[in-house]
Amino acid sequence: MNGNMVGWSQYRKSLLKHVVLLLIVGMTGCSRGPLRIHMDFVPTGSLRLAQVTATGSREEVVQAKDLYDAIIASGIKDSEIADGSVVLARIYCCGGMTKSWSSEVVNSTMLYVPKGLSVALGDIVEVRVGHPPKKEEPGVLNVVTRVVQKADDDGKCWWDPRDDRLWLRVLYCDWMPKEGWIKQGGINPVWYLPAGPSIGAK
Repeated sequence: MNGNMVGWSQYRKSLLKHVVLLLIVGMTGCSRGPLRIHMDFVPTGSLRLAQVTATGSREEVVQAKDLYDAIIASGIKDSEIADGSVVLARIYCCGGMTKSWSSEVVNSTMLYVPKGLSVALGDIVEVRVGHPPKKEEPGVLNVVTRVVQKADDDGKCWWDPRDDRLWLRVLYCDWMPKEGWIKQGGINPVWYLPAGPSIGAK
């Protein structure tokens, strides 16, 4: 994505060194709070974009008990959990005071990839937003619905604003306004498509 992908290779190499730790410890949460595979800054059921930064193996997912239990509780069978079924993704770009405390790392999200859908590092994906468990109801996972742009493709999506000096840039595609996507401002900026009939039609 032109200048907006500057540093992607270095970022990917750095993050991959820590993928096991992120999946098993840092990103799965604990009993004191919701898991990142349930969390987001936009309403449940809406669509948003994220960029895949790391993929988890089946072994890593199974070993992360809270994560595994949450996936099973959502109705997904053990047989549907394979290498690449869970990915990490960034929703902000790029950088910060330090790498470990940058917005792109601190606000990284975890996504479930349904069987039959293949995603790769660097892909920009569309995600249906889930929610944490409610009373007796199991949580709803953040689920990848499609790949909107392959890694390193100079397509119609980019980190906006197109200024490499900025830290809190969001994913934007030139088709968003026409398709009804709206921009959320404030401390958690994002372009998203509210839940409704238009989502079911995709």
